[in-house]
Amino acid sequence: MQPSQPTQCLLDQDIREALKKTLREQDRNAAIIEELPLQRGRGRADLAFVNGELWGFEIKSEADSLIRLGIQREHYESVFEFNTLVAAGKHLKLARQRIPRAWGIIEVSRNNGEVKLHQRRQAQRNHGLDNSALARLLWKNECRRILKKGKIPTPAQTPVIELWNLVQALDTDFLCTEVREALKRRQAKFAVPQTPCDDLRTIEAIG
Repeated sequence: MQPSQPTQCLLDQDIREALKKTLREQDRNAAIIEELPLQRGRGRADLAFVNGELWGFEIKSEADSLIRLGIQREHYESVFEFNTLVAAGKHLKLARQRIPRAWGIIEVSRNNGEVKLHQRRQAQRNHGLDNSALARLLWKNECRRILKKGKIPTPAQTPVIELWNLVQALDTDFLCTEVREALKRRQAKFAVPQTPCDDLRTIEAIG
């Protein structure tokens, strides 16, 4: 008999690439942003998916722990309309105790060397968005563009903190729409072109 091969540990990059590939297949016009700063750098979203909604994905590999999941959850819920934990199976039992029912859950496994994504719970809409946190996702020129659209023109020399204060006073639905458009515009301007063969692994579709 051949000796059994050791199971390769699922690392962050394995999960990240599988998730990006699946999301690209779902909507090739969406923006996919890695390591998006939240709360002006107090937190980061592993992956933001921006189409008609703001989606946040927190990745927990087999090498990670859930120690910071509580504070990470708060950061995600301040800005994302939908939130999903993407985690190795070892984390699921404890994760269900630490994230609310509104969060989606995707379990990650490896089968014959291929990374598989299995949706275990569908994300529900988050109604706890924080205008202050949304505003602080924006750059200065993006704030001025949004305020102009809201008929609040501002001088070019206005400090960004004042612009954030003005932006966060806007209607939440309007602000969320404008943040989505700003992130998509930003990603289109600075994104590195992807090639069709950037990931040759077969990924099981979410669902």
